[in-house]
Amino acid sequence: MAAKLLLLAAAAHAFITPVRRLRPMQPLQAIPLDAIELTTQSLAANSALTSTADELAGSLFGASLLPWLAMLYWLKHPKTQAPKGVCFGLTYLLAFVFGSIPAAIGAGALYGASLADADWLHGAAESLLAATNCVVVLGFRDALAGKDDPDRLRTAATYWAGFAILSCLVVIGGNLMAMDAAAHAPWLNGVGNLDNVNEPINALSIPTWIIHTSSLVEWLVAMGLAWRYADVVNRQEWKGVTWGMLPLHTSGIVACCYHLFYNAPELSWCVALQAGCTCLGNTTMAFAMYRLAVASGWSFDDGRSDAEALYARLTRGVSMETVATETPSLVTSTPSSTTASLLGWEDLGDAWALDSDAFFLGKLLALSAFLAYVVKYTPPLIPGSIVDGWSSAGDGVHSGAAALVIVVPTLLNCAKWYQRSQEGAEFVGDI
Repeated sequence: MAAKLLLLAAAAHAFITPVRRLRPMQPLQAIPLDAIELTTQSLAANSALTSTADELAGSLFGASLLPWLAMLYWLKHPKTQAPKGVCFGLTYLLAFVFGSIPAAIGAGALYGASLADADWLHGAAESLLAATNCVVVLGFRDALAGKDDPDRLRTAATYWAGFAILSCLVVIGGNLMAMDAAAHAPWLNGVGNLDNVNEPINALSIPTWIIHTSSLVEWLVAMGLAWRYADVVNRQEWKGVTWGMLPLHTSGIVACCYHLFYNAPELSWCVALQAGCTCLGNTTMAFAMYRLAVASGWSFDDGRSDAEALYARLTRGVSMETVATETPSLVTSTPSSTTASLLGWEDLGDAWALDSDAFFLGKLLALSAFLAYVVKYTPPLIPGSIVDGWSSAGDGVHSGAAALVIVVPTLLNCAKWYQRSQEGAEFVGDI
């Protein structure tokens, strides 16, 4: 019996994060043997689910790289004439990809935990994704304003990458004497976190939550700007790009859902689902850019010529010919009358079109911070009786609730873009 109790305690410490931790000490009570065996089986099942989800996610994330590279090829082809700022922004996403790899390896090697449970590594890596989305948004803003200046975006993105690396070094340096840069050490020292809040130890810090909420908002804004760009340059294939971006937004929702439930082991399927949405989104983006390139005059002969030129460059050092590109002229650069009032997150780009970049990003940051506080600090306000009922509801109920958090916003997002795509239809959606 003693051995089984020790085994249960060790397993529970590894896999269970109590939701309500600050409670008075209760007298010890005898635990029935069948309850111990049932709990042990549940923990083992969750461990197996987590392991399977991680393995599947790794395969899907790896597979998603190829369609993204194909998307970049068609996007950056001279005949496509895509805005240079947008081209750089979507290319910069590779910094997030290759930044997440060492961060995930570090979390596993240092703590035996996933990246989602190492806040200081998690926040730094995810900040590169938020920077990517910002650059994409600013690239579309430049294009709609009739200018194309990717150099300043490159400079800003480079500085941000340096800041993300520095933020990790500060955490490591601050803990070198104790040699225990804790897994749950908050990113940016948890600036903005509220004190005396009853949360699990692996709850995301406010800076990390702001990165997640801003990524969702920024991607929606980029979707709206791509739709707007299609109208002003009279190239409707850009609206297909908006549709192609949709699964990637769902991927972000899945990640936020997983963190909302404190990375619960029974919701490990969210990890695999996020990877699947990412792989699907990269594929739909590649197909959307292929349609755009074909409509712009690209053909498979161009693809063969580019492949031959790349082969010659790699094998014989022959430089590839650089072709000058031009951004399509705008049909109009004035926001449409339907953007006079705010209709949804994706309309922020039009509603704030006259703002400077700094003021525009400041508004997005303030909005993202507000959402982060709501998401982070609403669950701790839930009464203890409801929390206890939720804890005993079972894995099926938890998964069902998480599925609703993912599916409902995704369906609403699809419905909005479908409504907007109807010829002659006036968009009257809401957030």
